[in-house]
Amino acid sequence: MSGAGEDVILLHGGGPGATGASNYSKNIDALSQHFRCWVIDFPGWGQSSKNLNAFGGLGPFHNGGRAVRHFMDALGLKRAHLVGNSFGGGSALCLAMDHPERVDRLVLMGPGGGVVAGAKGPTEGIKLLLNYYLGEGPSLEKLQAFIGHLVHDRSLLTPELIRGRFEASMDPGIRANPPLVPPPGGPGKETFISLDPRLANVAHRALFIWGLQDKVNPAQGLEPFRVMPNADYLLLTNCGHWAQWEHAQRFNDVVTSFLLHAD
Repeated sequence: MSGAGEDVILLHGGGPGATGASNYSKNIDALSQHFRCWVIDFPGWGQSSKNLNAFGGLGPFHNGGRAVRHFMDALGLKRAHLVGNSFGGGSALCLAMDHPERVDRLVLMGPGGGVVAGAKGPTEGIKLLLNYYLGEGPSLEKLQAFIGHLVHDRSLLTPELIRGRFEASMDPGIRANPPLVPPPGGPGKETFISLDPRLANVAHRALFIWGLQDKVNPAQGLEPFRVMPNADYLLLTNCGHWAQWEHAQRFNDVVTSFLLHAD
């Protein structure tokens, strides 16, 4: 936790080795100048417990949303802004649908659960994510392949960043119980958050930020989310799945303005 002001919870993505601190390393200081920022690790990642399914939801996004609500309950946070990337974005939307009174404004970067019309299956980025712990198990080569799908400009990926993600992904507790793996029988309707009929009733002010070169959750997946009545959209060129990291200054300025002056 850092900063002062309205509460903002930063929710990381679901890739191997992800943590709240690493996903938002370029944003925490800037946002903490205006908000009280809570940077968490979802159950199954980082320093949290290692059982995402313990929350009894219909799927990983619902469990992620429940985990955030339990976190808020534990700290006595009645309401907060949610900033979520990928898995964190899908989880934020589930919390907004299940408990709208707990959510203020939403910032969603390439959120999970979107549906691309005509797609024959998951993207290569999603396949790499879901299969990382399967087969021969995790490896530096598999991690490098996945991380390469997160950004448009791969020259930004430093050896230190990749090594840190790899070391985090090798946690024995995570290896024993990976939070995201291919669902038996294929994805069910609970995976496709953008098709949930309740989404049209999510009246929160929302800002979608999507990289036009996103190779994990393509920008075309934005279309079904347009049923949300009070959502705005920012599409960034020369940007992949990590908008908050690849275009950090733009992201920090836009999100600060949106959360401070959304009405």
